Amino acid sequence: MRLRRPPIPLLAVALMLPPRGAAADPHDPATELASLRVLPGFQVNLFASENEGVVKPIQIRFDPQGRLWVAGSTVYPQIEPGQAANDKIVVLEDTDGDGRADRSTVFADGLMVPTGLELGDGGLYVGQGNELLFLRDTDGDGRADERRVVLRGFGTGDAHQTINSFTWSPGGQLFMCQGLHAFSRVETPWGIEKLHQAGVWRLDPRRLHLDPFLDEAMGPQNPFGIAFDRWGAPILVAGNGEGVYFLTPGMTRAHERVAMKALWNTGRKFGGADFVENSHWPPANQGELVTGSYLNNSVFRFRLAPEGAGFRVEDLPPLITSTDTSFRVVDARFGPDGALYLCDWYNPIIGHYQASFRHPDRDKAHGRIWRVTAAGRPLVPSPSLGGLGVPELLERLRSPERWTRQMAKRRLSELPAAEVLPAAGAWAARLGGGMPPEEAEHALLEVAGVFEAQEQPSMPLVERLLGASNPRVRAYGAGLAGRWGDRLTGVLPLLARGVRNRDPAVRLEAVVAASYLADPQALEVVLGVTEHPMDGFLDYAAGQAIRVLKPAWGPALREGSISLGASPAAIEFLVKVDRSPDTLKGVIRRLEDPATPRASRESLLGVLAEVGTASDLGLLLSPPGAMTEDPGGLQARGLELLVACERSRKVHPSGELAAGLAPGMESKDPRVVAQAIRLAGAWSLALFRERVVQLASGDGTPRGVRLAAIESLGFYGDAALLARLAAGGAGPEVAVAAVEALAPLDLPGAARAAASLLSSPVMEGEAGRVVSVFLARQGGAIALGEGLMKGAGRPTKRAATLALERMTGSGRSEPALLGILRNAAGVNSQSRELTAGEIQLLAQEVGSEGNAVRGGEIYRRAELGCQNCHAIGGVGGSIGPDLGALGTAQRVDFIIGAVLYPQREVKEGFTAFAITTRTGDEHQGYLIRESAEEVVLRDVLLQREVRVRREAIQERRKIGSLMPPGLVDGLTRGEFRDLVRFLSELGRH
Repeated sequence: MRLRRPPIPLLAVALMLPPRGAAADPHDPATELASLRVLPGFQVNLFASENEGVVKPIQIRFDPQGRLWVAGSTVYPQIEPGQAANDKIVVLEDTDGDGRADRSTVFADGLMVPTGLELGDGGLYVGQGNELLFLRDTDGDGRADERRVVLRGFGTGDAHQTINSFTWSPGGQLFMCQGLHAFSRVETPWGIEKLHQAGVWRLDPRRLHLDPFLDEAMGPQNPFGIAFDRWGAPILVAGNGEGVYFLTPGMTRAHERVAMKALWNTGRKFGGADFVENSHWPPANQGELVTGSYLNNSVFRFRLAPEGAGFRVEDLPPLITSTDTSFRVVDARFGPDGALYLCDWYNPIIGHYQASFRHPDRDKAHGRIWRVTAAGRPLVPSPSLGGLGVPELLERLRSPERWTRQMAKRRLSELPAAEVLPAAGAWAARLGGGMPPEEAEHALLEVAGVFEAQEQPSMPLVERLLGASNPRVRAYGAGLAGRWGDRLTGVLPLLARGVRNRDPAVRLEAVVAASYLADPQALEVVLGVTEHPMDGFLDYAAGQAIRVLKPAWGPALREGSISLGASPAAIEFLVKVDRSPDTLKGVIRRLEDPATPRASRESLLGVLAEVGTASDLGLLLSPPGAMTEDPGGLQARGLELLVACERSRKVHPSGELAAGLAPGMESKDPRVVAQAIRLAGAWSLALFRERVVQLASGDGTPRGVRLAAIESLGFYGDAALLARLAAGGAGPEVAVAAVEALAPLDLPGAARAAASLLSSPVMEGEAGRVVSVFLARQGGAIALGEGLMKGAGRPTKRAATLALERMTGSGRSEPALLGILRNAAGVNSQSRELTAGEIQLLAQEVGSEGNAVRGGEIYRRAELGCQNCHAIGGVGGSIGPDLGALGTAQRVDFIIGAVLYPQREVKEGFTAFAITTRTGDEHQGYLIRESAEEVVLRDVLLQREVRVRREAIQERRKIGSLMPPGLVDGLTRGEFRDLVRFLSELGRH
């Protein structure tokens, strides 16, 4: 099918618009084009649309002939009953070079939601559902007539989170992403590989060796694009609002969830990415990362600069913004002419959690490929790679054009090894003669990728890369050594030098590379990195490498065939990461070393408290160095850790406890005395009970000591004295401490005391702390509600307002307590569930009567707590999702429903959990990580991470959204309209 049309430059849009008075077709490409605001110096034209068969495009890729391949899906988000899946791969060609596709061929059909594609190995790799397919045209008619399954078992829990965003690495591995709800179990010749949630795959297509990275959503929860920079560093963009990531630190095969931080994150959602590296775009733009932002109806630009072992990100002015909410760029790729090609999904609805699968506004008929060029600059001439031989293709590896180098490398990887490798070796040997060093070393990196893609490991090549003057080339060499580590000998000594390289980027790659070698000695290689300054990238990679290698080094360490070495920094790093009895000797050795710094001692004491046995814990009673470095401070910390150890593990030092604690009780340092008193109660030492009672009762007792004594009364079970202290006669601070200590002993009694405090104007300033006591206890909110209902007085208005702010800010919800507090605060909390028709009517009112300025003021009201929980463009709280692009992502009726009924639709990644301990503590928040020994949760009430040992957990349950229902019940209808109007305009340009 041949379709000739002139390109549509942005400046000519006015000529395409209908005459004045005529209705514009909202789906006409010219209408959408008119909505685009483009960075000065650039212009946009339509390359292809539904008229060329581009319908609901998901991903685009170029082949070496310069043709654009497009995967599209009209089946998404869910096939209809009785419907035959017929999604397509379409090939677009611009045969006359006018910037507009004039030939369209359906290469494959009958697919169902193909979310990834990449060309290579003489055909096309396609991700579809649980399968990685390979399609090939064997008879030259332009259509796939061979279809085979390469691998299957990829997760299909969510249609847009199946394997996607395919891209080749510089060394010929196929990288793929998968999202949060895809649970993959993929059978390979090397065994079953798993990703339990979101993560990244790396496939060696020749050996079918598959590596899983960032398992359990350790990176973004919906990765949706990977681009490699000029020197081979992988940059990952997130489709769920978590920003931009440097992938290398997470490229160990770790399955224990430890979250990896983003390089940059302000809540934007991205799809696809590519780097600017061609002569068509201006020099000022070279090196920029360009990515689509489908949620923000924009195309964004970033500049990455080396920082430590990784990068820092500079957010640049957008390349394109649009007022058309159907402008949804989900992929971006530079073409052979140097133009940027944008894959526009074109749809007013992009999610399927928030709108029905069958919503009538879902677009199933349109799609666009836009082409962005630099105004007034010549395009890159066609490289014409098709007829070139091996020598000519090798020379193209020196091209300044990124696209040309990539495609030449793909051609070289597909030609016979016997034809390519001798010529490539000879070509590499000649590099450097008369060439600028950086150019020669970059060419060496490129040709190394040919050897890697051809599966030809070479130790001399690795050594040459590691000897380069450019640290980015050395870093690539270290990474290559790890990827070839199972087929080369002598790799560990190379990596041992790499982890001590003067450049942190090289050290990072060497650490990750060592994690692939299941050798006990690899641990020593990884720990060698601690001999130089560390940063967040190195900390993360080295920690995960230690965890991955534990099956190799753990038994060897227990058997004594390896040692922890003599480096204090290495021992300290290892024990902090491992936190197991295997490395406990290293903890004790470092604590007993007089040269160990004070900060390190405190951290090591924490490790000892977590894993130490009864015979080890005596060190916490009087830590080594406590009397010389920080008199009192370390000793107090050691005693504090013993309290936590008793509560969480029920383990205490061996020997006579009272005798061991006596020096602390007699200390002149009030910090030590306070912690000793707490510990006396935790251990229920009768010898010290009378003194604890005296200190708790005495008004002359130092503040910290008295509060500790009150807490200790709770351990001793002295409910009667605590009830008297909770009455408030000794002041607010003592009363609240007594209520907190009383709650585990007598929850109803503590609630009665709290009700009395909340009704007192003198005590009302402590209302937030008082209600927190009950929110942190199993059944506490219910008990407090009953105490308030039965109490003689009602909470003061200020106390009720402060208590409400604490409840809403922590995500806690108990209807009876909320009702009492809202009534006392003067908040009208009467509400009823709206029908679908009433929501639609209210949505119309929002559009006609809502005021966004007034709505912004309502959003910022303290009693609603919106700002405490949500950020807008990265500014604000982090309990709930960033709302910066809410207006471009969701319809008004959905926003209304989400605010009124938060449990109906919980955004992915924001499902909260509640953990109740055997001692009655209640923690609510988001799961950070978990292991066989513990669960780590970010408790939103405490505003910190809490670590709960598994044996201490009584119940763990999923509670959905932390946003309390009825939060806006106190607003008038007009105020609610204004609030929704404000929310519905967020992200609109």
